[in-house]
Amino acid sequence: MLPSLLPICDPTSLELSDGLEIPASDFCRRELAKRRECAEHYASLLRKNEGYYQCPFGFTSRSVVVSGKMWAITGIVAFPRFGTDAERKRAKDYPKTRCSRETLESQVRFFREADRYRTEAIAESAAVLPQQFHELRKLNAAVLQHSEREIRDQGERRSLVSIHSAAELMRNNFDILEALSNPEVMQAIPMDGTINVFDLLFKLKRVYQERATERGMVVSVEGVRAIIRGSQKSFPIIPQVLIENAIKYGTKNQVIRARVETSEDEAVLIVENTADSYIDTERCFEKGMRYSDKVEGGGFGLFIAREIVTAHGGVIRCEKAGGVVRMIVSVPLITVIAHGAT
Repeated sequence: MLPSLLPICDPTSLELSDGLEIPASDFCRRELAKRRECAEHYASLLRKNEGYYQCPFGFTSRSVVVSGKMWAITGIVAFPRFGTDAERKRAKDYPKTRCSRETLESQVRFFREADRYRTEAIAESAAVLPQQFHELRKLNAAVLQHSEREIRDQGERRSLVSIHSAAELMRNNFDILEALSNPEVMQAIPMDGTINVFDLLFKLKRVYQERATERGMVVSVEGVRAIIRGSQKSFPIIPQVLIENAIKYGTKNQVIRARVETSEDEAVLIVENTADSYIDTERCFEKGMRYSDKVEGGGFGLFIAREIVTAHGGVIRCEKAGGVVRMIVSVPLITVIAHGAT
């Protein structure tokens, strides 16, 4: 995190840092150590849009996303005020924490500018993929475009649908290769979009179903339309990896079950399949970890998925019981919308 003039809190770890001009108050340190009201306040910021919020004890928090992660400039009595009794007491007891909201906004602008320079530097350093790779992307995009036009004009003939599905699979694999070539870029992409996890899964089902059919498999998608904040470029790589692994490593003639659930303040993505091969549920996310020589791959997919999940403020874990492998991704939830709603 960049140096701050004002106190900063990491909502995920509840670590509080002094500002260079205004230190964090002893009051905040005491209450944060109790991990009660303060913990709930900061956890709630992870689900909200950037903005001004008042903590349970009357201090102002200004939430801001920097490098794809939510932070809170906090422990401040800001003017204009919220006007609560708790805020008036904090202002009286801690006069040195008073500042204008414009001061907070100047700090936010500093963060954004520095983050922009950082992202540009990473993007420039990542521009090392060979020109041939770029040309392959362009060629594949042309295949997608032409197949979509032919399907629109001639209807969903099986041969055209197969070509289109293959091109979409190729595009997904290009995304994975790009992430593998420089995972720092995936972590630096701004988390400024919203993602409907169920709709994303349903789209990927259509992409991967033909490949699954070759092994006698069916991809099933169910659950709720959970909305999360994240990168529309990097987040889709997570379910791509999980579904593709289920097809590659799973036993033939089975149903691969992908579903979306919610648990308190989290959206939970689960991909479940049966598999005969051994898998270490703890080490499977390490770079280069493989469990079968019978299928292609370098053991990097789950590593990439973990890095992207972490960048989204979530966790990924693996469970195996009775031959069933279950990959579980939990990320902060914004809301849930009804099926059929837009």
